[in-house]
Amino acid sequence: MAESNRAMLTSVARMYYLDGLGQSEIANILGVSRSTVSRLLTTARERGVVRISVDDYDPRDGQLEQALIDRFGLKRAVVVRSLDGQPANSRRAVGYFAANIVAGWLTDAHSIGVAGGRTIGQMIHFIDPQPHPTGASPEVVQLMGTVGSTPNSVDASELARTLARRLHGSFHTINAPAFMDDARSRDLLLSHSQIRAVWSKLPTLDISIVGIGTLVDSVFADRSVLSVADIETLRAAGAVGEICGHFFDARGRECRSSLQERVIGVELETLRRSPEVIAVTAGSARHEAVRAALVGQLVHTLVIDDAGAMAVLDGAEHGRRSEVVTARA
Repeated sequence: MAESNRAMLTSVARMYYLDGLGQSEIANILGVSRSTVSRLLTTARERGVVRISVDDYDPRDGQLEQALIDRFGLKRAVVVRSLDGQPANSRRAVGYFAANIVAGWLTDAHSIGVAGGRTIGQMIHFIDPQPHPTGASPEVVQLMGTVGSTPNSVDASELARTLARRLHGSFHTINAPAFMDDARSRDLLLSHSQIRAVWSKLPTLDISIVGIGTLVDSVFADRSVLSVADIETLRAAGAVGEICGHFFDARGRECRSSLQERVIGVELETLRRSPEVIAVTAGSARHEAVRAALVGQLVHTLVIDDAGAMAVLDGAEHGRRSEVVTARA
């Protein structure tokens, strides 16, 4: 590198990184364009004139992960440290830091089920495109129907399609709404050969990725799919959580309601028997629903933020103390 060229790179880098000058200011000082300054900064990094170091940071809380595994007998757990506790930011943090970890778990899977959800959406967004290591393209299957009349970016159909593209796999869709008008309509739809061909894949999936919702905090609540009467009926039935449109009580048992007969979504018993179900969620407000899913063995692996993990563990400890008191009474 010519001495004058290196001096230019060094001076630009010093003004930008050490003196805190903006690129426009540097351009005025040197009598060049702003794009030239930007190009010089890029070259300085590429040629080692600028070497950036960042303190080590572990985004995962290993102690909370092990506590969840020990308390609930989980296969795996990922607990992401939240930075400010805001729900939207926690979802993004969980999605970003868990993306490559979960992608690594998917490398040996030949069939993958995907549900809808905001945190799942963030995670899939951050998964880098990658070919399957065995050379065989995985099948990615939609686990539930579409929420609302207009699919958006966090619907199962869109997320499964995106993941299939990222993994260079095939995509299998369920062309149906999440809830049919009545049980007869649901049964007729599931008897259709095209739907039945996809539905028959659900019990044989290697891995399923699901979200966990509550009566008031889920994609169904966000998009007003459930009426006030529906929510009150579910609450009266003891519902605390929801997975793929199926509502369950504090012990992970499905709640009886008319919705149960109308939903188009993988059955809870199918998930319970699956080799691995990964729940991806965030926020302490869902701790009761998450804990119920874990107690009921509806999921085997949990991806969550630290605030959510602590709330789940605190609630589990409270529940255990209550059981002891009841037993002694």
